Amino acid sequence: MKRALAIPVVFVIAVLVYMIHNHADYGEALPPGFPSDIPVVAGEIISGRRTLFEDGRGYVVDVRTDLPYREVVAFYADRYGEDGFRDAPGMGEAFSVGDIRIGDRRILLEVHSRDMQTYVTMAVHLGEWW
Repeated sequence: MKRALAIPVVFVIAVLVYMIHNHADYGEALPPGFPSDIPVVAGEIISGRRTLFEDGRGYVVDVRTDLPYREVVAFYADRYGEDGFRDAPGMGEAFSVGDIRIGDRRILLEVHSRDMQTYVTMAVHLGEWW
């Protein structure tokens, strides 16, 4: 009976350790392991964190930049193509979203302008659990 109980307990502990290890906030820096081939617009990193999504591990990075809104949208459109971007309906003219797929990875972008600055939120889904 003790052995039968030990297996689920060890499993639960392993899952908790995995989840805790993959949820980490690195403050104003890119998280370790952030893919080097994914461009980050020049600016101040407000938040960089490693997380778990419904489809596996990933990263979320928030950037504030003094670059104009359209220049930031062009920065990402030049790298990923214009087809992945659209203005977000009902959110005003200075709010765009992008949904880009590169192999198994998915990059969700939000670019918006507020108070003379442009903000980018980038969610990078790696499409893998390990």
